[in-house]
Amino acid sequence: MPYALTHILAAIILIELFREYFAKNNKKFPRYYVLIAALGSILPDFDFALFYILSPFGFTLGQIHRTFLHTLFVPLILLLIGLVFWKLRINNKKLAIRHVKLSYTFFILSVGSLLHLILDVIFVGSIVPFYPLYNYSIGLNLVDTLPNQIQGIFLPTIDAILIII
Repeated sequence: MPYALTHILAAIILIELFREYFAKNNKKFPRYYVLIAALGSILPDFDFALFYILSPFGFTLGQIHRTFLHTLFVPLILLLIGLVFWKLRINNKKLAIRHVKLSYTFFILSVGSLLHLILDVIFVGSIVPFYPLYNYSIGLNLVDTLPNQIQGIFLPTIDAILIII
């Protein structure tokens, strides 16, 4: 999988570009959303915490990582929660003071977690998008197609490029 830094920086860059060139109104789309996107982009890897909780019971990392949180259901559930909050006009007064809408927060968490899945599919390994309903696995695994000398430095190089951008 790409490093956590890759996930975070890709989300920050994409949401900031959206904020700058499409939203254009900084009051309607404050920078808090950029931080929320960064959190959403590492949300699928929270299964590592679950591994540390379940490892004393004999579970391995392979049994836990890239299972439930690396499915399309996570972004879909976050999107649906955002739609419910948006439709019912549910908001938090403390967030509203900062011009942050609860529905937008869930939309952006959904985008961040979907971006995580896309990066994992493109660069390293595969995901099972409909786990546990269907065991179909997808992944381009581009890092493995590179020469052996480059494979070890490719992901750190991506991180360095994203930091420079």
